[in-house]
Amino acid sequence: MLLPEFLEELFYVKEINLFESTFKIYLQKVDKYNILETQKWLKGLDKNYTIQQLKNLKTLYFRNNKLTFIPSLKLSNLPNLQQLYLSNNQLTSIPSLTLSNLSNLIELELSHNQLTSIPNFNLPNLQYLFLNNNQLTSIPSLTLSNLPNLQEFSLSYNKLTSIPSLSLSNLPNLEILYLSNNQLTEKSKEYVKSLKIKYLYL
Repeated sequence: MLLPEFLEELFYVKEINLFESTFKIYLQKVDKYNILETQKWLKGLDKNYTIQQLKNLKTLYFRNNKLTFIPSLKLSNLPNLQQLYLSNNQLTSIPSLTLSNLSNLIELELSHNQLTSIPNFNLPNLQYLFLNNNQLTSIPSLTLSNLPNLQEFSLSYNKLTSIPSLSLSNLPNLEILYLSNNQLTEKSKEYVKSLKIKYLYL
């Protein structure tokens, strides 16, 4: 069974619900759509979910669900993905392999989760990274060492106790940094002066 022919003419469709394994064959008909939006209170992506067939997908919304994990193989096969929105879920960690091969990713939103750590991001084209409203207490330097084009970085509303100086020094193009509403007890005036950013929120 295939999708009705008229769906091919709905160029502005924003939501396609494909969260049943019986929809596997349908994806052959919708791989030209570049936006997939879901707000169906998901608890996890089923192992048979075949999102990797959407080779042309550019924007993926998983906001406002109940995701506790993201199977790595599902996202790593989306070579054209540019925007990934995972805010307002229940994620506690992001395995490094989850984001592997997303070399064209420009924006990554992981805010309003329960993250206590972050992976070593290897996203050469990423420009916007949102990690606010999590449970982060530190940012290891290696996690940001492969983000040469990052311009905006939000770490507000976490549990950071110091400015992650070594981590931020790996971000040559950073312009906007949000660190407000943390537990900062140690502030380095000289280090802040050395940052080539335009907006700093403490």
